[in-house]
Amino acid sequence: MTSHPILTASTAALLLGIVLSACGSDLSGSSPSAAATPSSTSSSPSTSPASQDSAASPGTSDADESLPPFACTLPIRGAATTPRAQITDLTLGAHDSYDRIVFDFATGIPEYTVEKAVPPLTQDPSGLPTQVQGSGFLRVVLHGGTVQLPAGGQSYGGATSLTPHFAKLIDFQSAGDFEAVSSWYLGMSGDACARVFTLTAPNRLVIDLQH
Repeated sequence: MTSHPILTASTAALLLGIVLSACGSDLSGSSPSAAATPSSTSSSPSTSPASQDSAASPGTSDADESLPPFACTLPIRGAATTPRAQITDLTLGAHDSYDRIVFDFATGIPEYTVEKAVPPLTQDPSGLPTQVQGSGFLRVVLHGGTVQLPAGGQSYGGATSLTPHFAKLIDFQSAGDFEAVSSWYLGMSGDACARVFTLTAPNRLVIDLQH
């Protein structure tokens, strides 16, 4: 028969004292920082390069009642919180009832417009034609939202042209980035109602396309 060491009360008390001494003030703990809450417009973790992440959600669910409603009347506009917002990441995500586009910014949120677009679609500022897959189209314009750094180079080096072929979002294309104004085309499977809101910490512009 194998014998086992016996933990006596005095030994247990000694060990407990050592553990408490090592932990120190950590036993009191500290409360976690509050999660960012969305701010509605006028109607998640990101990766680089731009990802097609089915879980790309900034802490929201399909039935989150704290979010603004979907708007079927466009355009949707929002005011800037900073003169220049450097784009640092782009994320696309598929959810049960909507598809999502997330722009991440280094500082603040740029002035934005989400509007319908009608072919022929063109690049800005050249006016040259561009091909975007889909049968319905939206154009996102970010005034002060750019990947171009003032001293040269880019704040985001990931993909700016993606064809995720989600239920609603078929194609995502950069339409140009000039003088700190960037524009983007969303190619969809028909028209869609949109939900647009912003988040902080980090600064994000979120666009949901309803299925």
